[in-house]
Amino acid sequence: MPVREEADRRFEVTVHRDLRIPVGERDLTLSADLFLPAGTGPVPVLITVLPYRRDVAAMNGSPLERWFAAHGYAALLVDMLGTGSSDGTQRPPFDPDEVDDALAALDWAIRQPWCDSTAGMWGGSYGAMTAMRTAGRRPAGLRAIIAVQGTMDPERDFVHPGGARGAFSPLGSWGLGTLFSQLLPPLDDFADTAEQARWRRRLTAPPYLLDLHRRGPGDPAWAARGIDTSAIEVPALCVAGWRDLFVDGMIRAYEGMRGPKRLVAGPWMHVMPHECPTTPIDFPGLALSWWDRWLRDIPSTDAETPSVSVHVQGRRPRWISTGQWPPRGTELVDNLSTWDRVGPGEPDPAVGLLSGLWSTPAGAFGLPLDQHDDDTGSLCYTSPPLTEPLLISGRVLVELESPWPRVSVKLTEVDHAQRSIMVCAGLLTLGADGAGTAEIGLTPTTYEIPAGHRLRLAIAPGDFPRVWPKSPDTPEWPVVTALTLPLLSTTDTNEISYPLPENDTGELAAEPALQVAGTEQAVWEITTDLLNDSVSLRLASENTAEPGNNTHRRKHQLRVKQLMVATARRAEPEDSTVSGNITATIEIETGEQVTVDATVTATPTGFDATGRVTLDGEPLTDRRWHG
Repeated sequence: MPVREEADRRFEVTVHRDLRIPVGERDLTLSADLFLPAGTGPVPVLITVLPYRRDVAAMNGSPLERWFAAHGYAALLVDMLGTGSSDGTQRPPFDPDEVDDALAALDWAIRQPWCDSTAGMWGGSYGAMTAMRTAGRRPAGLRAIIAVQGTMDPERDFVHPGGARGAFSPLGSWGLGTLFSQLLPPLDDFADTAEQARWRRRLTAPPYLLDLHRRGPGDPAWAARGIDTSAIEVPALCVAGWRDLFVDGMIRAYEGMRGPKRLVAGPWMHVMPHECPTTPIDFPGLALSWWDRWLRDIPSTDAETPSVSVHVQGRRPRWISTGQWPPRGTELVDNLSTWDRVGPGEPDPAVGLLSGLWSTPAGAFGLPLDQHDDDTGSLCYTSPPLTEPLLISGRVLVELESPWPRVSVKLTEVDHAQRSIMVCAGLLTLGADGAGTAEIGLTPTTYEIPAGHRLRLAIAPGDFPRVWPKSPDTPEWPVVTALTLPLLSTTDTNEISYPLPENDTGELAAEPALQVAGTEQAVWEITTDLLNDSVSLRLASENTAEPGNNTHRRKHQLRVKQLMVATARRAEPEDSTVSGNITATIEIETGEQVTVDATVTATPTGFDATGRVTLDGEPLTDRRWHG
């Protein structure tokens, strides 16, 4: 059986920019960056397919692609049709036909002389969805996948969470960001006539925002855009973050897969595990071990690691292993008859800002805050102090009587200082007619509540800015009739450890020939307007990126400013807004200057977006889209 020789060996990396990959029988090509280990024969290829911009990734050095190439794999980063430097027209977001691009890239790659005819696919977020969707088609040559913080149901987990119209994430941060990406000029070869033609066509193309707004909850298109993970039979490594908006979707995807699989769930937000400031792990090393095992038949160095490993959150954080997910354990069912029940006279439609940015997603910051002030606007059931620790692992279930048509439920830990720490949350939309009873499943978690602390259930009509605020039709509160907690015995778990990222990811930053010198400032602010009885979230950032030590032709400077504001108005929830603006100035190495300005203003019933681009002060486009 093969073994990895010279485990510490590093290869020089050769980069090929903007390779053209044919798509089907049409006269269209995809654009890709290829990273090859120098001085090797044919090697397996690792493919990532995204609707974003491989040339923007190149401004940051594409560190993971380079890292995999330095460790003996070819890495291929591909722009989807109609995005970045690829030909064609952009499809709607999460369109099932995107798999055709991935299949075309896979078929092309495994036939190249530098490839040994085997391939893996991987990616985070959208890239994870593309990898899973492709694996479900069972193409020849695809031997394994890695899916990091993706989902099998973009409607349920992102666009319309829990069946309610999404607010900040789909229309604000992601919708605005993808519009900005669409307007951004080519950063590989600005003067190339083909690149200029693609860019100018896309300046007036309909953005993702239009589709996200027009297709409301329950639109049949969303079911077609889901992913059937039961069709995935190749080995799959699934990585989930307890504080990530896709935690439920990633774990449900894992549960549905039928081939060899492994689940790693940590306390991360929507950021790669080695880049997270909270409990980072050596994800590149973990991935390399996975690829070695399934693409090269090299015995895994962590072969004794069980198929499921989860991080326990709480006062005594640690990694534990289990033989399956959900773990074997017991269920504790409580009718809450001994719990304190306290609530305000009227439900507060603006509850949610203290949940942090886990559903935004903002990336490496924004963990949930003390929920106390949100709890005061919710109906709260608080348990007596626990007589022994509770290790919760799985999905918490809450049964409600007389629920509103839309209801949010959060489980928190209340400590001795009366701080309320979010454990997990759930959101359910029942429709206008409601129901007599309902069961809400909260997001999966692993969390230990120490003895002496208390549990709390907080019931509210919504979760802003995840969804739009809305006052319930009746001021009568739902009644919690049962709480089911999945429990593990602390004596039945095995503690394990994961290595930290090498040199705090310094190895990833040091290897690329292309390094980025930049500055970044970020603001996360929550404010209360007492005069107008409203609350607001403000996110702002400013970033400058310019390549240094550049061996390629890319020597542009990119300065970007971003501001996002979400405001919930308690008295008139229908007047709540999400607005944002991204402006950029791009100094092209040949002397041209491009400015890009993208804005969006959304309400519960509509949106306006604008896109403006100038070249050396002359307007190229000034468009408005309205929903």
